Amino acid sequence: EVNLLNDLDHENVVEILGFVEDVGKGVAWMVFAWEENGNLREFIRSAKWELPERVSLIDDVAKGLSYLHGRKPPICHGDLKSLNILVNPENRAVITDFGSARAVDSVANEALKDFITMTGPAWTMRWAAPELLDGDLPGLASDIWALGWICWEAVTGNFPFDKEKDGAVVL
Repeated sequence: EVNLLNDLDHENVVEILGFVEDVGKGVAWMVFAWEENGNLREFIRSAKWELPERVSLIDDVAKGLSYLHGRKPPICHGDLKSLNILVNPENRAVITDFGSARAVDSVANEALKDFITMTGPAWTMRWAAPELLDGDLPGLASDIWALGWICWEAVTGNFPFDKEKDGAVVL
């Protein structure tokens, strides 16, 4: 799995810097680059960005996601949201937070045989596609659903269901 991630090379996908494993505890982590402008949500709220700048960030995310989905096998992020998108010094969006190696190991599930997901069944409710809320595992379509909410957030500056504090209402 680390080799697969190490092979990723796209300006809108975070670069893997290394891999750390605690054999005794059976836990492993991938180490990724951090971008100084923080995540997309923080960046959008940091200034009065005009629509063209916001659309440019959306375009970056779409290009990165298209690259991941176009891989052989396709890669499903599984937990795409503004908090998992960093903004680099050139104000370009970079997809990050691909989950832990443990989650990667969970893709042996028969339901996921045709693609790889970096976060297994983990996802965040506000960006989750209806099928995830219904108990299905993340897939390429659920990444696209999340991209729609990222577009919403980049344009409006608001989280999906921003005014709702009760998770049951979001469901």
